[in-house]
Amino acid sequence: MTAKKRNPRDVFGEVLLELGKENVNIMAVSCDSGAGSGMNSFKKELPHQYLEVGINEQNAIGVCAGLAEGSSIPVVSAIAPFISMRAFEQVRNDLGYANMNVKVIGSSSGLSHSALGSTHQAIEDLTLMRTVPNMVVLNPGDVYEVEMSLRAAIKHEGPVYIRMPRHEMAEPIEASKRRFEIGKGEFLMNTGDQIVIAVTGTLTLDALMAAKILDEMGYGLKVVNFTTVKPLDTVILKEAYQNAKYLFTFEEHSVIGGFGSAVVEALASIKNEAPIHIVGIADGSINTGPYRELLEAYGLTWEKIVDRILDVVKN
Repeated sequence: MTAKKRNPRDVFGEVLLELGKENVNIMAVSCDSGAGSGMNSFKKELPHQYLEVGINEQNAIGVCAGLAEGSSIPVVSAIAPFISMRAFEQVRNDLGYANMNVKVIGSSSGLSHSALGSTHQAIEDLTLMRTVPNMVVLNPGDVYEVEMSLRAAIKHEGPVYIRMPRHEMAEPIEASKRRFEIGKGEFLMNTGDQIVIAVTGTLTLDALMAAKILDEMGYGLKVVNFTTVKPLDTVILKEAYQNAKYLFTFEEHSVIGGFGSAVVEALASIKNEAPIHIVGIADGSINTGPYRELLEAYGLTWEKIVDRILDVVKN
């Protein structure tokens, strides 16, 4: 496991600039969020492909739909709760039902703005975006996944929502050992069938660290990473679950309607008595504070993940 950390917004900006130079149809659209999203270099080098609409997410979606009606590929970025919630009607109607080729970037997702309270924390966006027709939902948790998600989104014909992390983090395993494809999950660890951990986004590294500790304690585990939340890879999920004794899902998101709910929906027809435990942020949570401390308070750090799984397995 590498300890190298990079800022996902820097990587997003570098890749977007590279893609913009290769394809003049790519338009970067900002809702007064260019600097915070990592678009400054794009704005400086490709000003004719950059559009600032201000703090007006609803209008931005309409503008992007218009651009996509032509030959443009708009990439619109704003703080995650605002672009996914304030502009939900426009995303649903103008992008989803119309199947427009627009890439929506929910910047600083999850608990990223941990100290700013529930208004700036996006813990319902996966729930909302999963319901939008034709919408692909990607939830990268490290810089490799950020890069691959953006590249894949540009190639994909249709609307894509990318839930962008904010804080620096290490990659769970070397990029050379990874495989990324929209709609495909991947095994990050496979030492047995007793405990299956299905994880998405920023908790992947913590989940893998917890799994390695549990493996050393003698538990056989599978860790399955899902960068794509929609469409969910039901094939790998059912393969992992069929002989499992316990299944845990982990997400930096509400336990209602998010990744865990998608997993349960996918497995509803599978005959297996193994219980499924959805681990995330409880309904109505409004805590504020430093990011890692908030994760710990919600039981989402690797130490708390170990404790949670052991408590279930032993009792």
